[in-house]
Amino acid sequence: MPTATNDQRLENEKLAKKYCPLLVLFPEIDDGSKREDHHHTGHSLGSDPPLEQDYHPRDIRLILNNARLPSTGVYKYSQYLGIKKKRPSREQLLDAMSKNKFKHIDLIDEQGPKDVDRFWRVYAAIRNKDDNPEYHRKAYARVVRGSGRFRNYISIQYWLAYFFDDWANVHEMDWEMVSIILKIVGSTEEPIACAYNAHIGSFRKRWKDVRKADDARNKNPQGLHPVAYIANGSHASYFLDYPPSFNVAEKYLRPRLKTVIRIAPIKMIGTDFIDYVPRFEDKRTVRCFPDVEVIPEPDKNGNWSGDWRWLNFKGKWGSPAELSWKERLIPDGLRTFYKIFERPIRESGPPGPNARPGSCWNRPFDWVNWECFDAEESRDWLGEISGASANEV
Repeated sequence: MPTATNDQRLENEKLAKKYCPLLVLFPEIDDGSKREDHHHTGHSLGSDPPLEQDYHPRDIRLILNNARLPSTGVYKYSQYLGIKKKRPSREQLLDAMSKNKFKHIDLIDEQGPKDVDRFWRVYAAIRNKDDNPEYHRKAYARVVRGSGRFRNYISIQYWLAYFFDDWANVHEMDWEMVSIILKIVGSTEEPIACAYNAHIGSFRKRWKDVRKADDARNKNPQGLHPVAYIANGSHASYFLDYPPSFNVAEKYLRPRLKTVIRIAPIKMIGTDFIDYVPRFEDKRTVRCFPDVEVIPEPDKNGNWSGDWRWLNFKGKWGSPAELSWKERLIPDGLRTFYKIFERPIRESGPPGPNARPGSCWNRPFDWVNWECFDAEESRDWLGEISGASANEV
């Protein structure tokens, strides 16, 4: 990969900040607060979200400062005796991650994501995050200039790091992404499309159909900032603030998961897979531009150095789900199906941005063409909500 010149690096930073998405989020977890889950029998479409607050995308140093390396050998079992391995320094952690000495890192401890209340408490105990320059809300921007048939295009991916995924599935850490595609026209550039991550799918829209905001964080069709509505707990990114009486997640998940949702008992599956998206005008909603930091290019061997060594890590950002002795007796394939009926579904942490399957990182233009789905441009909301067709309403 050719090395960017200083002028190009400055231009990349300028573009990344110019088109930074406006994130529309639920209120952040209060300092010192306790997790209160309002999900109860009878909770359904049209209700408020089970959790009134959420994790926000923060600087990766917040994750690294709370992470641990997995225990090995005899120390692997010391946790059951209440003996905790000393937390590594950030330098030690980065060194181990950069050399891929482990298949995963642990966040908080080695117990996996089962104790959702504890993750909340740890996050709430990190006070005054906005006052700490290491913990600001952050987006890591990857700027790629196309070549060949894409030579007149620029891709900007904004990677967002969340402390925990607290939804129908739970896992340590959460990587999400909002992307914008620019076309070079003469001596300037024009935005032409956006693509947002939502669960196991990614969805694209033409720029003219994307809701936009201006520098004052107000809705403005002429604005240069795409608006991304971040779902409560799952952190899936959506183009619209959908009405609360519509199951956003089901419509956006790939067909194989939609099938599971439909064939499984609604009591066990359906209402748990609702994504709640904040309303733009709600007084409780947080609308913010995260700080933007442009990801530098790796060296000739494809490796990053210094504080960016976490990008060399190919493993999972979070402990695997801790299995009970009964679960260990179930074959892997059957266990995968069985866990769909758990609440919450416990999962391993995700891979990092450049370790994800697919062409998203290495071939962002092919990714938008081949792997992203079209987000529907218009919806018959009344018909879908009432179960009637448009002609019947």
